[in-house]
Formats: sequence, structure tokens, C-alpha cells
Amino acid sequence: MKFVRILALRPNNWYINLEKLERVRAAWGKSEQDELPPVLVTKINNELSLIDGHSRAFAAFERGETHIKADICKLESIEGSTALYKHIHIEGPNIGIQTIADLAGRILSREEHKRLWTGYCNNWLEKNENAPEN
Repeated sequence: MKFVRILALRPNNWYINLEKLERVRAAWGKSEQDELPPVLVTKINNELSLIDGHSRAFAAFERGETHIKADICKLESIEGSTALYKHIHIEGPNIGIQTIADLAGRILSREEHKRLWTGYCNNWLEKNENAPEN
């Protein structure tokens, strides 16, 4: 585990679930942030990609924090489709998402998050199920 600069992380999720974000904000408000797990980060194209912990990173950013606890793992060791992770990382800047700050206008209800984000990922995987994983 190490501390990484929040704005150096490229989100690997293009939306934030408001319900999760409110729970994290409450933990920060009660000074329980040390109880929150570190975010999960990997390197894609020699850049830091935030795989898990978008709500934690966004809440920290909102509070003016500059760094966050992170576990940095090799992409191949992370559960899920490496092809999808790479696609999201590369496509993010094309739709205006380069840092956690870019998600400020993309905070959605749980239902909308599931519809838009989970739906997008599932559709991409269906169309690209034979995409190379590495």
C-alpha cells in the first residue's frame, strides 16, 4: 500500500453511484476514513488507472485531499476483463474523463448507475468477448 496523488488517477468507471458516495461522505464526516479500504489501482499504458474505489477517491477529492491510500496491483492479477479495463482507460479521455474531478457531473442514482454503467460494460463484453485479455 502507498499513497498516490488523487488527480494522477484516471477513473476506470465513468459514473459514481450516489448511494455509495453518500456512505463514504458520511464516513469522512465522522473521521472514519482510516477504516475505509485503500483504492485499487493498476498501470495501463504506464498511467495509473483507478479500478475500484471511485466513491472513496471522489469524496477525498471533494474534501480537498491530494493523496489517497492505494493498493497498486498488476492488471493481470485483478479480477475481471483486462480487455475491458484497457478499453475504458483508453476511451475515457475521448469522452472527457481524465481525472476523478471529471466525474463531478456524473453522479447517478443506484438504478441509473446500474443501467448506464453496468449496461455499458455488459454490452461491451458481449460485443468483444473474444477481445484479447492481455
